Amino acid sequence: MTKRTYTRRTDEEIVAELEAKIALIKQKQEEKERPDKVVLKELPKFKKRASAFAQVCMDNGRGDVGNSILAFLTVLERQANELPS
Repeated sequence: MTKRTYTRRTDEEIVAELEAKIALIKQKQEEKERPDKVVLKELPKFKKRASAFAQVCMDNGRGDVGNSILAFLTVLERQANELPS
């Protein structure tokens, strides 16, 4: 059985990892402080129902309605990711 080889992390690698963790924590904190966090919390529920309805439209020959719903959801998601002014 061969011995394991270990590689010691350099100081730069340790600092980079810690900076990444700090950035992640800052991002989570900003998300918690958003004034529209209630809207963002309800958005996945709405998207799920709207996607299901779009699929029903597609299955029953109303591709125009289904495509319109999917386009609306795309725009809605982009707008939700922007900070409100």
